Amino acid sequence: MKFHRVAIAAADPISLCEFYVETLGFAPVSGSQRSATAGETTLWFELGDTNPGHLAFTVDATIESVVSWLVDHDIEILETDHGESIRFDFLECDSVYFEDPDGNVIEYICYDGQAADEFDPETDLRGATEVGMAVPAVVPFVEALTDALAIETLESFEEGELVFVGDRDARFVVSPSGRPWYPTETDATVGPVSVQCDVDGVFDPEELPYRVNVEA
Repeated sequence: MKFHRVAIAAADPISLCEFYVETLGFAPVSGSQRSATAGETTLWFELGDTNPGHLAFTVDATIESVVSWLVDHDIEILETDHGESIRFDFLECDSVYFEDPDGNVIEYICYDGQAADEFDPETDLRGATEVGMAVPAVVPFVEALTDALAIETLESFEEGELVFVGDRDARFVVSPSGRPWYPTETDATVGPVSVQCDVDGVFDPEELPYRVNVEA
């Protein structure tokens, strides 16, 4: 699966877009002050009430060079259980976390065997890998999501209360509301997210503000 477009709410969409472009090195979109690209994914920032969420991006660089780049650009790294970065053996990757100005928990993922020598956002940002979705009840939401999009659960944790839906390239991280987004103490809360991806199905639950492959 691939995420082609991800839209999230922002208190100040133009200012948040500037952070991603000017600080993180995402590519600007000509003629737009509210969108930027990271490899194959376009981010769109919509005006609205925002609750901190979670987004992850794949980068083709060593975790050490990514950590160094973030430090050099005055981006405060969030400490994990293992220091500035953490290893996920089941995904064969290392990750580093930080927050954007709206409090969204951003993760840069470095997969084994895909690393350049030094991190350069202009060439090494490959696209969005994870999109967080906080829900009141995980199990029925995951059942509806997988049925609608004809995708599968990749991994589940905490007795099925935290579920990765999708694959190694792109996945939804379904969390119960109130569980903190790792590695922060910020509770996951329901907030609007819209995604365009390369699956045939459409997901448009009436009771929650999550949309997948719904025409704008």
